[in-house]
Amino acid sequence: MALWLLTVIRFSAFMALVWVNFMERRPIQTIDSALLDELLGRAGLSSRRRAILCLHDGDWEHAHRMLNALAVGTYVRPHRHEDKHKGEGFIILRGKLALLIFTDTGEIDFEQSRVLSPDGGCLGMDIPPGVWHSLVAIEEAVIYEVKGQPAGGYVQAEDKDFAPWSPEEGSREADEYCRFLHEAALTIGER
Repeated sequence: MALWLLTVIRFSAFMALVWVNFMERRPIQTIDSALLDELLGRAGLSSRRRAILCLHDGDWEHAHRMLNALAVGTYVRPHRHEDKHKGEGFIILRGKLALLIFTDTGEIDFEQSRVLSPDGGCLGMDIPPGVWHSLVAIEEAVIYEVKGQPAGGYVQAEDKDFAPWSPEEGSREADEYCRFLHEAALTIGER
């Protein structure tokens, strides 16, 4: 009996040490207005017109959590995440953006698409895997984004499928398509 008790005590001490080390590695991240201001400033200076702050420790984590700041004019190429573990959730923290949903042929599904705004009726969306989508900043915006990852974690080459009917980021056609998406985003809720 004494050997069993000693084993339990040693295991408990080991687990306490593991827990303390785990908790020391990742500080608590406070999300406040100053942080959102900083991210929006970085997005405005970025050639891509967006900035991401990862809140997860690494690619190996199953739930990727991030703040994504988007300036007006950023082009988020329509894409989908096919893996069954890659649902994606968005909650608006500041500003206004449209989350556009597309059919397989590239038509905007206005019934499923939404404008996200802390001042509006829709604060967020949760998108299942396999749904074509894009984000359009109607105003400077910051979202809290969560995306699932399969066992083994994030692998950039397997992260998303870009829509074949959408132009590549950085191309001349992308600028025109981005303007089209912005105009379409402004009509959500008017249909």
